[in-house]
Amino acid sequence: MLAEKKLSEFLDDLASDLPAPGGGGAAAVSGAMGACLISMVVRLTLGKKGYEDVWPEMEQVVINSDLLYKTLSSQVEDDAAAFNDVIAALKLPKDDEAQIQIRTQVMQKAFKRAMEVPYSIAQNCMEVLVLALQIVEKANINLISDIGVAAELALAGLESSLLNVRINLPYIKDENLVITTRKQIESLAEAARSNKARILSEVNNKIA
Repeated sequence: MLAEKKLSEFLDDLASDLPAPGGGGAAAVSGAMGACLISMVVRLTLGKKGYEDVWPEMEQVVINSDLLYKTLSSQVEDDAAAFNDVIAALKLPKDDEAQIQIRTQVMQKAFKRAMEVPYSIAQNCMEVLVLALQIVEKANINLISDIGVAAELALAGLESSLLNVRINLPYIKDENLVITTRKQIESLAEAARSNKARILSEVNNKIA
């Protein structure tokens, strides 16, 4: 499992001529690191004097952030598998009409999966941004910059994942799906950028 490798091993693979992991895996890791930072900030808020009023809320946040980082970590493998399915589909024989039809069907399924996985990664990165926005005015002030870093990482993961959605859309023949997906990802990106801007504004105000 890619997500279970040491960081150095993962980076070595990322830098190699292996087809996967690639940008999709890197995007998932970026989002996972953002989620981990949210968990860290919350754990260093729980039990601290002066923050008693937010402890119940923080207990729920850390459950969600832990789940997000585990999910995003597992999606490193999902992205690699989706890419490998595309490669496998492209290698299918096309010597006669029957083979061409089978190859076309398998390719369409593979390209849809290669679009769906990064879209799911982007949605999870958005959830990290939502958590960062939720705690930025309430969590341990000494860790305010870490919330900003979490937001930056989450947005980077989201924007990167959407690039992988976009690159697969031209190969999908379902026009309605393509049109709907384009609208959805643009809306998601806009909302994510807005959330990050709000988070960083609060972070910078508190740092100043």
